[in-house]
Amino acid sequence: MTRYILLFAGLSLLSISVFSQQKEEFLCQPCGLPCDTKVSELGGVCPACQMPMVPKSSVKFVNLTPKEFCARIAANPDVVILDVRSPGEFEGTTSSVETYGRFRKAINVNVNQLSKRLEELKKYKDKEILVYCSQSFRSPRAAYYLNMQGFDKVKNMSGGLSKAGDLFKSACFKEHFEVHKK
Repeated sequence: MTRYILLFAGLSLLSISVFSQQKEEFLCQPCGLPCDTKVSELGGVCPACQMPMVPKSSVKFVNLTPKEFCARIAANPDVVILDVRSPGEFEGTTSSVETYGRFRKAINVNVNQLSKRLEELKKYKDKEILVYCSQSFRSPRAAYYLNMQGFDKVKNMSGGLSKAGDLFKSACFKEHFEVHKK
């Protein structure tokens, strides 16, 4: 009996030791910069962009290339497309930055208004949501925020519209995207 108790105690100590050696990994809270993918064993603040470090396990959204993004729109007619740029960029009425255009079925909610307008988006919580912006600095933040609010089917356009390049001439973009007139 004593032998079994010692064996059990030894196994318990071994499992505690293994468990304590598994350190949590952290990533920069998604900001669209290369630091988003650098894993750290320390929390705190990202030294590159000053965003908070978050548990790696909390970053659940998927990044898609612009080509994959448009293919998801074509494959899923019920997809929710969320443009997180300013209203001027969305409408093409600003001249201060390149506006590119917009996806035809997109909903515009500026990333800075996302928390205030979350109630409007809750009806889409169980749908696939594709998030984009111009340079992919705002959309990763929005995708992460939506994940943290319980939206589980969120995908981000990596690089944003600025990385679409020749895709604007592709059949997919021609069907689902309207370029702003200059």
